[in-house]
Amino acid sequence: MAKSTAKRPPKSIGKTTSTSITPSKSGIPPAPYSTPPPVLRPFLETLNPEHVYIVHIDSHPKALKQRIFVIPVLMNIAIACLLLWRARVALPNYGRLILVILGYENEFKVNTEQAQWMTLLDVLAGRTFMLFIDFTLAKFVLPWPMEFFVGSPGSPVSWRWSVGFRDEEIVVRKSRKWDQKLGKDWLAEDADGTIYKDRILPAINKKWVKAKTSYLMMDKSWDLDFAGMVTAHELVKQGKASLEDFRKTVIVHSEDHGWIVWPVWKLDEGSEEEARKKIVIFKDKLTAMGKEHLFFRWIELIQFETSQPGGFTSERQTDTMKKAKDLFESQGVDFEQFWNEVGGVDGLPGMEVRGSA
Repeated sequence: MAKSTAKRPPKSIGKTTSTSITPSKSGIPPAPYSTPPPVLRPFLETLNPEHVYIVHIDSHPKALKQRIFVIPVLMNIAIACLLLWRARVALPNYGRLILVILGYENEFKVNTEQAQWMTLLDVLAGRTFMLFIDFTLAKFVLPWPMEFFVGSPGSPVSWRWSVGFRDEEIVVRKSRKWDQKLGKDWLAEDADGTIYKDRILPAINKKWVKAKTSYLMMDKSWDLDFAGMVTAHELVKQGKASLEDFRKTVIVHSEDHGWIVWPVWKLDEGSEEEARKKIVIFKDKLTAMGKEHLFFRWIELIQFETSQPGGFTSERQTDTMKKAKDLFESQGVDFEQFWNEVGGVDGLPGMEVRGSA
């Protein structure tokens, strides 16, 4: 991402009463951002300007999304059943304790004048432990099923209830609490800046995005905006937008420019085009050397390795690269010299060992 020589606008970090799109006050937004297309305006008006957003299209199979989602459904149902059972057991006891405090007689009342100290200590310890357990459940466990089933403004259940499961789904991610510490000049950072390096670039990494379906993308930096995903799909359903309008894009709010977007999908398309060109150069070079069969042997090797259980991990990519080197050199082709002549191995399937955005 190139630096802009123009003065960079600050990001709004204070509370805002309106999320409407305001016109630019100082011209062109800072690179690589640009003014959002008009078709996105109804969607942007529903977002919180205090957050950073990333949208993209999740193209994983519908069946995979169903299998992944059933796990948190069952887990939260189990937790909810446990909490309901505990409430059924504990609430009557708390009711009796309240009656004792109000002066009524029941089995929870202890005669402190006649009871021995050990008996009093046992009663105190038991009731303290009961309070501690129930407070822990209410404070730390109850929010899980509550957020999952009836969270506001959106929840995983309301999202799936509205959108269902599709082969192509719009994913909307929003920044977590780290966005509260953003300085007013964070947009002035280039791709080597801390925010981009630690938060944004890893989240838009091409391989990482392709490897994970939406529900597996929640981490310490990013959460899913369930209400935003429902809104996006509603706009598509109403014909006010299309899926392509939600291709991989970073969305931020600036005091000077309002909502601005970084269309990352254009970089992905560019890298794919470069990869296609490199494959053509690769094949033509081998053909000119009378080694065209090496190209097809390489294709077979990549197809075999990428189809192995466990996925095409970095370790497997490195091992594949070593096998390709042995294959080339067994045919009298200097592996290092060959790739230097065609522009390196980066970008070719099975030959890159580093992720790319």
